[in-house]
Amino acid sequence: MDRIIITGGTGFIGTHLVRKMLMLSNRPSSIALVANTSNLHNSKFIDREVDRHLLTRYTGDVRDKRKILDIFQDEKADTCIHLAAKISVSDSINNADQTMDINVKGTQNVLEACSTSKVNNFIFASSAAVYGEVTELPIQENASLRPISPYGKSKMLAEELVFRYDKLMKIQNTISLRFFNVYGRGNINQSDVVSKFATRLSKGLSPIIYGDGNHTRDFVSVDDVVDSILLSSKALENKDNRQLDFPPVFNIGSGTSTSIKEIAAKMIAISGLELEPIYEKGNKSSGVILHSYADITKAKRVLRFVATKDLEEGLKEVFDQMFE
Repeated sequence: MDRIIITGGTGFIGTHLVRKMLMLSNRPSSIALVANTSNLHNSKFIDREVDRHLLTRYTGDVRDKRKILDIFQDEKADTCIHLAAKISVSDSINNADQTMDINVKGTQNVLEACSTSKVNNFIFASSAAVYGEVTELPIQENASLRPISPYGKSKMLAEELVFRYDKLMKIQNTISLRFFNVYGRGNINQSDVVSKFATRLSKGLSPIIYGDGNHTRDFVSVDDVVDSILLSSKALENKDNRQLDFPPVFNIGSGTSTSIKEIAAKMIAISGLELEPIYEKGNKSSGVILHSYADITKAKRVLRFVATKDLEEGLKEVFDQMFE
């Protein structure tokens, strides 16, 4: 790695990624963060590293084509990690136009800035939401894409843009990472079930489960997600890597299935409280997928990615942070 631009660099995943990059012995010579200031995670940490001249921070909206181009031309980066996005499924149903504008038009603006500024490597944060409701589990990358939410559709369309820039050689190397259910310390997004449960339990309240709790997810720690991004960057630097077949897209998950009621039970046990979940009627129009977990065979083979964070350990970290 040499010169890196991270869009959404002050968000949940971005902040964890920056921390890990700064710990590396072969850290990038330059890290530039592009972020909308309304989405700051752990701003004290970011401010400190900016003051130490280890980071450069730009305030910019990916929808602002001129601003994004100016930043990329100033930085002359080698690699772009595009994390900036509107990520709430429920909010995408209520504000579909805004979700499309940020996630599709914004991605196109970043891709065009990369192409114009001769950025060689592009890593895109996609989502398992592109698959929608599937008939075969675990989910492989070649499964049909049938997103059921505007958020999922926006990620699918953004992926298509990334593939197009790759195929037309407007950007030399790209990788799209389909993240499954990312959880971890510092996630303030209350559309995340783990954060919701931890917040209620920290107040002595029972977690609320919508529906019967039997719907399943592939919960993957943000620490493992960060490792997948760094491994992707390493793969792109290896010019002789012939395994990055087109389209270069990878599932990033734990490869295991866990039900929502199992998550609730684990977090109640961690809290030490004698509680039972509260079950409420689910909203069938909420874009919720019933079952999802990843086949990570391709990511193991090509990226050498394996999720290593134990689920209970990761859940305990999320719960413990509520009392810090």
